[in-house]
Amino acid sequence: MWMNSKFERNFGHGRRALFLATSMVQFIILSTIAISNPLHVNAATSITNVVNGNVIQHPYLTIQVIKQGNPISIQPGMSKQQVDKLLGTPVEVESSSFKGYSYSSAMVFVGYIDGKAASIFTSTNKASLNGQFKIGTPWKKVLAKLGQPSQKNDYRYDYVFQIINGKLKQIYGKSIALGKGKSDVYTLRFVENTNGNISGITVEQSAFTQSMEDRLTKPDPNKPTFAIEEIIGIRSGDGKRISLGMKRETVEEQYGKPDGHFSYGMAVMDTYGTISIFYRDEIVAAILVDSSADIQTNKGLKMPASRNEVLRSYGEPTFNESGSLDYNFEQVGTRLQAMNMFKSTDRIFHFNEKYSLTFVADEDDPNQMDYFILNDFDFIYDEMNLPKPTS
Repeated sequence: MWMNSKFERNFGHGRRALFLATSMVQFIILSTIAISNPLHVNAATSITNVVNGNVIQHPYLTIQVIKQGNPISIQPGMSKQQVDKLLGTPVEVESSSFKGYSYSSAMVFVGYIDGKAASIFTSTNKASLNGQFKIGTPWKKVLAKLGQPSQKNDYRYDYVFQIINGKLKQIYGKSIALGKGKSDVYTLRFVENTNGNISGITVEQSAFTQSMEDRLTKPDPNKPTFAIEEIIGIRSGDGKRISLGMKRETVEEQYGKPDGHFSYGMAVMDTYGTISIFYRDEIVAAILVDSSADIQTNKGLKMPASRNEVLRSYGEPTFNESGSLDYNFEQVGTRLQAMNMFKSTDRIFHFNEKYSLTFVADEDDPNQMDYFILNDFDFIYDEMNLPKPTS
């Protein structure tokens, strides 16, 4: 019989989510302003020459920052090499609504498409729109100078422009909808704080906005997809199978009555040799498999396995940590794909997660996976003994 003291294990999901949520604080502003939503329409038109080669040179699309006392202009279309030369070596960053680089020396975030600047955001008081409207400027002054925005919602104001015959023209309503995802449409966005002053400025190409949305709504072409059956179950060498959603009686027809119990977080699992199962309402909700010469995933992976073997079988995980490889799967069409880390930690997509497959490393050798646990997403509430939220 398996002893409880040997097999009691602590869950890591809650601690990991808390850590990642904390690390995401620096991106809250990005998450707030980077995604375009349908907004109220009411604005004016501005036509000016803007195109000079590949770089879009226009006062409404130029972010100026002060670095070491000198003004530096960053514009759409500039190459990453050009921006790096002006602002220094960046750090790659990603959130659910932004993927690009942070230039800490200037407090500027820049996203690129095909190596060209397509999104520029800043909230530092050393920045401005082309040297005119600084962070902290009263919104009323901007409104008086630029006229009504194309779209507005609460504290966010969007001036949407399209390059037509080499000139920048402000667009509205249906034209904005038709321009979604296009490379010749740009949004100048101001965010107003509760004091009525500008707290953030963004210049973003519509194609970049679309690419950020696509990361969250379409399959990642760089990650494998799986048939549901490949993920949700295990099998033995003699053909016995256990899957999430299976009834207890079906499991016990194959393996008999459990030979022991142990705790995984707050959830008590029944043990059947090297297999441990958590039942919710007599239905399999989690399966844990220790090192075994017989039991394998439905992809044919047995424990122990090397880290590289897991990566070859399942691709890049949602969380790649020294102590584990965690795959949080969502359904994409009729197949499953592992979410990226930032999508998984965004509450907007919380209920998209269907299944979790976690491979846990040996305490002394992070390159060897000792056991794995497969569970439905609701198991996270069982681990913590919490009721599942209704919304």
